[in-house]
Amino acid sequence: MPSQRISVKFGGASGQGINTIGVLLVRALKRDGQRVFAYREYPSLIKGGIASYQVDISNKEINSSSRYCNILLAFTPNSLNEYLKDVKENGIIVYDRKDINLTDEQKLYIEKKNISSIFLDSENIALEAGGIKIMSNIVVLGFLWRILESKLDILVSVVLRHFENKNVDLKAEENCVRAGYNSATFRPEYAKKIDKPKKEMFNNNNGYVMTGNNAIALGAISAGVRAYYAYPMTPSTSIFKYMGEHAKETGILVKQAENEITAVQMAMGSMYMGTRSLVATSGGGFDLMSETISCAGMSETPLVVILSQRTGAATGLPTWTGASDLNIALKAGHGEFPRVVIATSDAKSSYTLIQKAFNLAEIYQLPVILLMEKQISESIFNFKEMPRVEKIERGCIEKTEGEVQRYQITDTGISPRWIPSKDKKPYLANSDEHSQDGSSIEDSERTIAMANKRLKKLETLTKELPEPTLYGDKNPDLVFVSWGSVKNTVIDAIEADKDSRKVGYLHYEYISPLKTERLEELIATNKRLVLVENNQTGQLGNFIKENIGYEFKEKLLKYDGRPFFVEDILDFLKN
Repeated sequence: MPSQRISVKFGGASGQGINTIGVLLVRALKRDGQRVFAYREYPSLIKGGIASYQVDISNKEINSSSRYCNILLAFTPNSLNEYLKDVKENGIIVYDRKDINLTDEQKLYIEKKNISSIFLDSENIALEAGGIKIMSNIVVLGFLWRILESKLDILVSVVLRHFENKNVDLKAEENCVRAGYNSATFRPEYAKKIDKPKKEMFNNNNGYVMTGNNAIALGAISAGVRAYYAYPMTPSTSIFKYMGEHAKETGILVKQAENEITAVQMAMGSMYMGTRSLVATSGGGFDLMSETISCAGMSETPLVVILSQRTGAATGLPTWTGASDLNIALKAGHGEFPRVVIATSDAKSSYTLIQKAFNLAEIYQLPVILLMEKQISESIFNFKEMPRVEKIERGCIEKTEGEVQRYQITDTGISPRWIPSKDKKPYLANSDEHSQDGSSIEDSERTIAMANKRLKKLETLTKELPEPTLYGDKNPDLVFVSWGSVKNTVIDAIEADKDSRKVGYLHYEYISPLKTERLEELIATNKRLVLVENNQTGQLGNFIKENIGYEFKEKLLKYDGRPFFVEDILDFLKN
């Protein structure tokens, strides 16, 4: 069955409940047998501005957004002006404000594209149904559900479950859903205009839906994390929220520090004492953590830091997505020491890679930086099955014969490590350069020997890491190369365009240490390679050039705060 896709976009202002009805739509669609992906845009404001929530609906798994929508539900004149140009031919616009005055140009666009423009007096409908004005968004949701020709009881059940125990008039909520669904404004031709994907039910009510941040929190719990430290910073904050909401049932210590420096040092201290602990932040907070990352590298203390990226230097675009922090993840900190840099791409990889990050950190006794993006952290992914739980590997090496030294020089670069306790031999964890027993040193010979020992870990580790994965055609003419959320868009585009050309995608999860054998095979066979990155300078491409000297001749780069949409890749292939 070919892939089918439609998109629904809610547009309004922050504070109007755009996010709430978007989430409700996702849950209802999942219950109704559809596959979904949800993406939100919002300004750095508590109220006002222009915000949107887009839900892409398909008969197959999708993990990216379309640039356009089939149905636009606009709650403000500004949102209608902003998103009208995104409505596809034969689409539908629903607006709930009488004071929306379309320009002649907009009217011409609507006529040319055969778009149905519908005024729904949702506030009055909500009041007549026994609700309050804010429930007008639920009225609109009910009206949309009728256009999608889905069963009313499914939506009612989802709405009631969402609002239970929230000091909300549930009967009024239900009445507003039904009033919107049964509104006299509805016409049968509205539903016929949208060619809806066929439904495909899976077990567990059509799989799972969750954000990347929720998935990474669940993965951390599965990995045995017992403490979470953070200072709130978009887009990593909802990890903090999830951990806090589930602290009682999981028994995890959740602590808000006064700043990012304290948060990461508490995490490092906990890891030193044998407690798996996690810290998450964004670019500005990560800057403050760099000194502690250096300390973890020198003292060989396991440390895992989540860096969820947004756009720009300084404050930049704090609520928008990007992938421009790869350089700092690779280079942050003073001096030279081994580290691992891993990048998630979706909810499933977020769940598994956080578990692998802890195993690597403890086995190899080094800092691991796990990269996410706002696009991954806050988007909702729909997948069929939860990935398996990884085995917890602590990596503690406790020799019982002969003298054991904490920083003992070994063939692998991995020294004996044990958890400090009253029945174990104490050791000095020294942030100065040190000898094998942890004592500070300054002489040339032992300094070189200890620095070489630490870097030897990367030789051992590199042999065990997987090569990047090649998706799409197994003998492609053109290969996109990237990391992070770009994977989702390219794979969705390949699926949509698979009959017209042979296209592959080489995806990097493990970025440093860098594996290049599979890439070099593609280079050697003269494949057309295109670097695709959500940043301005092609940071992965630069890292590859630094390692093997290869420079990408073709680059597709995007750095406007938006993710790659499916059409970005399809347009490139057409041109």
